[in-house]
This record gives sequence, structure tokens and C-alpha cells, in this order.
Amino acid sequence: GGGGYDPKPDKVFGVSFRTRPESSTGVPHVLEHSVLCGSRKYPSRDPFAHLLKGSLQTFLNAMTYPDRTVYPVASRNRADFRNLMDVYLDAVFHPRAVEEEGWWVLRQEGWRYDVVGGDDDGDEADGGVSLPGERRDFEYKGVVYSEMKGAYSDPEGLMDRVAQGLLFPDSPYRYDSGGDPAVIPTLTREEFVGFHRRYYHPTNARLFVAGDESDVYDALSRASAYMTPFGYNPQSRKESVIPYQQRTFKKPVYERRPYSAPGGDGGGGGGGHMLQVTWLLNTQPLDGVTELAWIVLD
Repeated sequence: GGGGYDPKPDKVFGVSFRTRPESSTGVPHVLEHSVLCGSRKYPSRDPFAHLLKGSLQTFLNAMTYPDRTVYPVASRNRADFRNLMDVYLDAVFHPRAVEEEGWWVLRQEGWRYDVVGGDDDGDEADGGVSLPGERRDFEYKGVVYSEMKGAYSDPEGLMDRVAQGLLFPDSPYRYDSGGDPAVIPTLTREEFVGFHRRYYHPTNARLFVAGDESDVYDALSRASAYMTPFGYNPQSRKESVIPYQQRTFKKPVYERRPYSAPGGDGGGGGGGHMLQVTWLLNTQPLDGVTELAWIVLD
């Protein structure tokens, strides 16, 4: 057919960064949201929403893992695919969020103080006119803050996070890269900007692309135009390395935590108990066959 449509399977592009958490402020997660709030070439306040509605994308998202942040896109239309690549490359390497003009992004996507009952659109809430001496109540707001409050109210998710912290007491994996709601409000702009500068560097990035030959060449050429001006910075790659957790405990470690649960059936208790048993499997890289075996067992 015409219009540049290619009936072959989806063309896929992604850029990922190894983002080593240094606390549970959730800065990797907040950055994942924030870089998609406008960039140097695409200054729209929410280009992500425009792409979701106005492009021919078959996949468009971003994900924060415990040790990396990934930005994948896919489309079956060649022109659309190349536009998506360009928007994402500009977003990760030149986001407005880390510039002075993007001061509002951290407050919208991360956390801020808001007047109770005030605006909820991400801007600074004025909550109307206050009278002299009138007492105002404030609360925390923010996209990631609210999202993680919901995540921490899920008992199974909370149990997984506690177990991960116990298994990796000396590793960055003991932190929650998504953000702990009790810690997210300690995230400063300096930490936010510094994290992007440190880890969102081409030396610390990995690209993946799938498509026909012209798609691959175009992706490499486009990526090179964005990445070459940054130069080579081995320090960025070195700082993001996560060492393997060694077996520092000689006997099982136990932890008991309360969690919020819905009321019972009128029997007076409700909620019940949950139990999880976990093992630290390896203290060095697994070979491919062993890793596959564990995946199958899981």
C-alpha cells in the first residue's frame, strides 16, 4: 500500500540506561516520567500524550527497573517510526526537565506541597485567596508520589520490596528505584539533575533496533547525531556498575511487617497472614544455561 506503510512486523527502537539507585527517593522513576515532558527540539508540555493520540505507534512506553530505565517505541509506518525515534532520542538526551525552564517538571512528576483542596493539575496550587492569619493545610502531591502510594498499599508488592531489601543489604538493589513514598519528598532538584547528568550519557546507554536494513541504518545515523557531541565518558559507565551481593549472612534472616488489608467477613480479624521465602541464588554471573533453568523453574 501507499503512504509509507510497510506490512512487515513492527519496527522497534529503544534506548536504555543503566540507572543505579543510590536511595529510595525514586529519582530513576521520576526521571523516566520527566524526560517525556518536553525537550529541546520538541518543547510541547506533554509530547508523550500527543504521540499516544496522534501517531501510528503500536507500542510506546517507558519502564523503570531496579537497575535500568528503558524507552522503547514501535510502529509499522516508516515515517512514523522515524519520528518516534527522534522524539525519544531528543527526550532522553535533551529534556527540558533538567534545564531552568523545566523547573516545574519535578514538582509535577515527582513531589510538591499542595494546598488541601487546591489545584490538582500539576501546577503550583494557589487554592484560592487566603485571608490574613488563615490556617492552610498542605499535603504531598505528584504523579510518581501518588503512583507509589498506590503500589505500597498492595501487600504482595510491599512484601517483594521488603524481601529484596533483605536479600541485598550491601547492594543498590536494597533501594526502591520506583520510590518509597516516605522518602520521595526528600528528593532535591540537585539530585534529580545530577542523576540525569551522571547516567543519561551515551557511554552508559544501550540501543536496540529491529526493522529492515534502511530502518537500522537510519536509526544508527539518527542516534549518532544525538550521541556523538557528548563524547566518550567511561566514568559514566563505571559509576553505574552494580556489584554482586555476596553471602554475608550465615543463617536465615527473618522479618515480620504489618500491612494494610481489607476488613474480614465479620469474624473480627480479616486480612490474615502472608509468607514469602526467598534465596540469594548467585554471587557472580550465571552461565546462560543455568540462568535459563532458573527462569523455567520460576
